[in-house]
Parts: sequence; C-alpha cells; structure tokens
Amino acid sequence: MLEKAVRNGSGRKLLSVYMMPGFPHKDSALRILTAAEKAGVDFVELGVPFSDPLADGPVIQRAAQVAITNGVTPSAILSMVKEFRKNSELPIILMGYVNSFLNGIGKNFATRLRDAGVDGVIIPDLSYEESRDVREEIEKAGLSIVLLVAPTSGADRIARLDEATTDFSYCVSVTGVTGARKNLVSDEVKSFLQLVGKTARKPFVVGFGISTPEAAYEISRYANGIVVGSAFLQAISDAPKGGEAEKASTFLKGLRTAIDK
Repeated sequence: MLEKAVRNGSGRKLLSVYMMPGFPHKDSALRILTAAEKAGVDFVELGVPFSDPLADGPVIQRAAQVAITNGVTPSAILSMVKEFRKNSELPIILMGYVNSFLNGIGKNFATRLRDAGVDGVIIPDLSYEESRDVREEIEKAGLSIVLLVAPTSGADRIARLDEATTDFSYCVSVTGVTGARKNLVSDEVKSFLQLVGKTARKPFVVGFGISTPEAAYEISRYANGIVVGSAFLQAISDAPKGGEAEKASTFLKGLRTAIDK
C-alpha cells in the first residue's frame, strides 16, 4: 500500500501527517486517522511515545507525555492499527526510537508490526552505519524502512541512504529538534533539497519545521512531498473531546490545497 501511495501515477505532491496516538485525548486516534484520510493525506506517521526523546521539540515531547499518561504503549498502538485496518487501507508508518521497537515490542517486532497492519518504520536514532540488522528484519517482514537524510549529508551519503531506504527517504529540513519555524525556505534549505533531488533515485519528502500552507507549498516545489508534525499537534492540542477530527480536517485540507496548486 505504501509503495503505491508514494509512486502515485498522478504525480501530485505527497502529504503526510505525524500524529501521536493518545493525544490530545486517550481515544482520539481513530477519529483523527479517519479525518486525515478524508482530508487527503497519502500516508500517516504514528509517533510511538517515548520518555527520553532525542530529536523531538517541546510540542512533540508534550504530546508524548500526554500519551504515556493516557496509557499508550507500543502494543496499544498495534491494537489501534488493527482496529483501523478493519475499514481503511491508508498506509501507516510507525515513527519511534529503537528502544520502543526492540524492547517495547520485543522479539520479531517487524513481524508483529506487519501482522497489525503497519506498512513501514522510521527510527530517528538508528544511524545508517548501525542499521543493517534492523533493516534486514524490517525488510524480511515485507515492511518499508524509511531513512532520514540530514542537511549535513553530502552527495555520497545521500546516495547510500537512498539505496538503503525501501520506498522513499525523509529529508530533515534543518538541523536540531522538531518544531514549527519561521523563514523555513532559506537558500541553504533550497540548495540541500536540490542536491537530494539530483542525487536520489527514489522519492523523498521533507519534514521538520513546516507549519503553514505557504511553507508547505514552497517546500513541496523542491521535493516529492511534505510531512507536518508539530504544527498539526499544536492545532489539535486544545480540541475538546470529540472535536479533534474537525480541527484535524480543517488543518490538513489547508495543506492539501496548498501543495496541489
């Protein structure tokens, strides 16, 4: 499902959203997933809450803490994905730290992800040099492994990451932690994305810092698609229980319209 979504024949730009199961309310996830699909996202990244994050900014840290307080665990997320799969084929990627997969889910974690209906995995703290065994387990289970490309990556490293990733790579637009940023589309970001475009053979999306339809449109001109996370979580953070879907839909439809121009 993920490969088909990424390599869509229409050529339209990809839209992905990062959400945290258990945020803003314990039972929000299925409502938000359904709203995201109806708003036109191509795939969803589900964050696995972790108590000691490395690359998450304050918005995602807060969302993770709320999710943990609400009792969300890796196993609970798999159960939620199974429930969602009864009515949807929207591709789902789990994004979390390596400890959440190797210990939180445990032995044969990739098989368990596949059996639950997960399509792919992003592990931000797993470097390319240390990823071979984990990548082999993920690919053996028939899942997609999505690797991160940083602004500090040169052409040689971009090529290696592009080769090792299954369907597409995830470009981090800026160094540092996640979070919405002003003046995101700088000359440095443009040059980085142009280098990736010249080097990579597979599609790539861009995340970290995108917060408005205007920024989404500008970034999408240099990539195959965009990912929005912190700004989305902030947008739904004060939604009353039962009102998350409406806020999610309004926010994502604005991005969909912008990048479809």
